[in-house]
Amino acid sequence: MMTARQKLENLTHSWYGVAVFGAICALFEGGIGFFSLLRTGFGMLVSFLVTFFLGRRLLAKSSFWRFVLVVFAGFGTVFGSLGVARGAWQFMHEWSFGLLFQLGVALVAVVMNAKSFRVLTDSSVKAYFG
Repeated sequence: MMTARQKLENLTHSWYGVAVFGAICALFEGGIGFFSLLRTGFGMLVSFLVTFFLGRRLLAKSSFWRFVLVVFAGFGTVFGSLGVARGAWQFMHEWSFGLLFQLGVALVAVVMNAKSFRVLTDSSVKAYFG
């Protein structure tokens, strides 16, 4: 059985992985050039800094940031799912490999938002902030 702290640390590490995955996908989509590498590197750095900040706030038992992240994760799950469904419908009419690639990336974001919502609303995590 994992403790609430371990669940929050695993969630933070998962978001680091999503940042790397997003950067790799951005390189494939935008091409590998000097400015593309700079833009992607900067985006990944910002993602790491935001993840680090929010992860530290959660481990410091900041119930404000937990509440904010529960709200964002909930909205991200719902509206991201709607976006993926709309994209899937669009794919049925266009059959574009680029669109399929974007749907895959969006689906990863939806799964991570759902995972974040599930972890942040877990009873042991709630008690950790309690």
